[in-house]
Amino acid sequence: MSDAGPKLGTETKPAWVEAKALWRRFEAGQETSQTDFDIHLAVAASFTANTLRQFIGAPLLSAGCRPGISIAPYNQLFQACLDPKTHFGPRCGTVVLLWRIEDLMSDELDGFLNGDARSLRRAADKLSSFTGAIADLRSHFAGAVIVSVPPLPMAAGAGPASLDNPTRLGRFHRAIVNHFVEAVEDLDHVRLLDLDAAQRRVGFSAAFDGRQWYLYRQPFSDRFLYEAGRDIARIVLAGRRAPKKCIVLDCDNTLWGGVVGEDGLDGIELGHDYPGSAFRDFQRLLLHWRSQGVFLAILSKNNEPDVWEVFDRHDAMLLKRTDISAAQINWLPKAENLPLIAKALNVGIDSLVFIDDSPMEIAYMREAHPRMTCILLPDDPADFLPTLQTLTLFDRLDVTAEDMARVDMLRAEGDRAALGARLTTQEFLRALELKIDLSRVRADDLARVTQLINKTNQFNLTTVRRTLEEVRALAGSSIWRAYALRVRDRFGDYGLTGVVLAHVAVDGLAWTIDTLLLSCRVLGRGVETALIASLADDARAEGAVEFVASFVPTSKNAPASSFLSDHGFEPWGDRWRLPLARAPVLPEFVARVNPDTRDQADRAA
Repeated sequence: MSDAGPKLGTETKPAWVEAKALWRRFEAGQETSQTDFDIHLAVAASFTANTLRQFIGAPLLSAGCRPGISIAPYNQLFQACLDPKTHFGPRCGTVVLLWRIEDLMSDELDGFLNGDARSLRRAADKLSSFTGAIADLRSHFAGAVIVSVPPLPMAAGAGPASLDNPTRLGRFHRAIVNHFVEAVEDLDHVRLLDLDAAQRRVGFSAAFDGRQWYLYRQPFSDRFLYEAGRDIARIVLAGRRAPKKCIVLDCDNTLWGGVVGEDGLDGIELGHDYPGSAFRDFQRLLLHWRSQGVFLAILSKNNEPDVWEVFDRHDAMLLKRTDISAAQINWLPKAENLPLIAKALNVGIDSLVFIDDSPMEIAYMREAHPRMTCILLPDDPADFLPTLQTLTLFDRLDVTAEDMARVDMLRAEGDRAALGARLTTQEFLRALELKIDLSRVRADDLARVTQLINKTNQFNLTTVRRTLEEVRALAGSSIWRAYALRVRDRFGDYGLTGVVLAHVAVDGLAWTIDTLLLSCRVLGRGVETALIASLADDARAEGAVEFVASFVPTSKNAPASSFLSDHGFEPWGDRWRLPLARAPVLPEFVARVNPDTRDQADRAA
């Protein structure tokens, strides 16, 4: 799937034509068996949606997936919500519900356009019935649920060109959308697909295909369906893969116009007038990504004091020195400096996104680090935002508290490093005053737990990936134990940094560890031992006598390779086992927070 949208007019064939061709090749080559599909997705719509299949499938294929996509019969929204298995089969993992205002409440829409103000209330009642059906689907369907925000009605007596649009069609649409979004936000993990925004991107007239509508009850053009399909695929993929972690930025002609070493602080282009205003807007976008947990780093061939002077003293600079988590500012080749940034942030090079205005620097970086994403900025700063706002590299379905606090956590890690430099290892561990909270996963933990399962590579015994819906199902199962680990010390809160998923045997005597992972930032401080010791305490309390676990080696999880043997597990065929009588005890420098105490505090809050 491309990281940026198509640039219309610059390609031999429109992107939607290429998407259709890719899907045709896939369908021609696939076997009759559906067992090799890794995504099972179903669509129910208030209109005929068969032609949408190819536009959802093509970006999923481009991302390396093998999707199986089924389409419900025309206008079967409510039936699909009430009985998804009958409509889509037991293997369906994602249900997409698409609807239009003119399909669900055409009489009410016509009444409002003709002056009947009460018709809006009747439309709201119909909308409540629909959101109730969605809530019913969510309550008994374990998979992902995606529901569309309706576009501006097309098959109506009036259009957006009408002079009374602000008080008639536009007002009706805005009222229904606002009511619907508020209702869906109250449902647990129902994802919104913004068809209203897709319609605006394409254009009202260009999105509608009148002939298709009147002949087949399929109202949309291929151009619109391509946009809608890409957006559906983005939501699906965001639940299956981790976003990039850091943006590595050049400075001159990237964060500001001009060369600070030559033009000086007062000579660079940065301010409220163009082109300086375009650079400020780019910085606003960077701050938005930072607020979602993306690190910002500087990689610049420059004199370091000149760069920091801009951050510290230029009154038009939105980014501040404290927003930058790592920096390499010198005259060495950027490709050589890049690994130092990755090391400082403790992330892989493939988690970095390099942004520069120089084609030469981009070419060198791509050659030196082919696994890293590199983005060449357009020549005109006015094109920065339109180009970068289409990126899917930082897509995430949920922004967790840990995401928002990640930059501050890194700063606290610097304080810990300073303390560790003055003390012996044991003195340092005691001085940290580590506290852990190992508790069963709760509803508000699901997003972060899923995020860790899908992005943690290094300290991860099996690297089994799971969707949010799968994690929710395991957390609610009587034969699984889903745990979340939180860690804090005297310098601050590390947040939710560990996950354990364990299957309980029928007789309850053995727990088989399916997933055990830790964020790298808590390693080497006794947390690994505290985790397994606390887990053993809980398992013994339920009558278990042993753990069974596996280690599945990958190219990245070497840090976890000795965990089982280091903590008393013994080889047992192709797996490992640990009698709980020989399980390690909690390290003396770590305290376990009583989960009951935390629950009481949460309820009081």
